Amino acid sequence: MPAQKMEWELLVIVACEVSEEIFTKQEVQDRFEALFRVYDEHATFQLFQSFQRVQINFSNREAAAQARIELHDSDFNGTKLKLYFAQVQDTQDRANNSYLAPPPPMKQFLISPPASPPVGWRPIEDATPTINYDLLRAIA
Repeated sequence: MPAQKMEWELLVIVACEVSEEIFTKQEVQDRFEALFRVYDEHATFQLFQSFQRVQINFSNREAAAQARIELHDSDFNGTKLKLYFAQVQDTQDRANNSYLAPPPPMKQFLISPPASPPVGWRPIEDATPTINYDLLRAIA
């Protein structure tokens, strides 16, 4: 398979293992957002409480990079911020991707039983079960 050239947009940062108070207390959440709004006033935030993560979306690469450089491993509310770039694939250029493609339609078929049995098909009658009386006597 040929190598694939992928374009990654560095506009999204994910903050991992953030303090639980970010999800429960509005004032802590506002302070957290203020840290990133210094770099980009139009930054948006998505909170994922079950994963203890926050996704921060920036409007330009420079702001995202600067925020990541300056705030990674910084202390916030008693925990160190772990910031990582999310790898969001640029989907505008779908024609040039070199993923493994499905086979052509002439080779696609479903492996499943037919909707109805063939003409003349009759079910096989089950044989009567054999009862081993010696075995039943030994168990009883």
